[in-house]
Amino acid sequence: MSSETDKTSILESRNVTVGNKRTSMRLEPQMWDSLEKIARTEGVTINSLCTQIDLRRGSVGLTSATRVFIISYYRHLVRQHEIERGLHGPGLVPRIDGLKGASLARWVLDTVVPAHELSRAGRHRG
Repeated sequence: MSSETDKTSILESRNVTVGNKRTSMRLEPQMWDSLEKIARTEGVTINSLCTQIDLRRGSVGLTSATRVFIISYYRHLVRQHEIERGLHGPGLVPRIDGLKGASLARWVLDTVVPAHELSRAGRHRG
């Protein structure tokens, strides 16, 4: 049996206006935060950004297309950073076996669930 906290979704529903139509999307809080930061950086509203995503999404759902947009936006920034610094290879920071050393992946993982919280969350530590 699962507890009530297991049933609680981490997704947040928010209303957005796409074109002239109001709709809702369910995204993780980190995705909403990223979407807000991207919109602010680009000097547009979230509604305007979602309208642009909607115009290009084809048969993919708006929520999925928004997640792909956010990931693609940040991937492009990483590539720019690598090019500007003349870095080559798979990552920005040298990787060490099993992410035990400093790495971009370790930093990102720690923003999702910090390493010191893994044992409390009952997750496997590898």
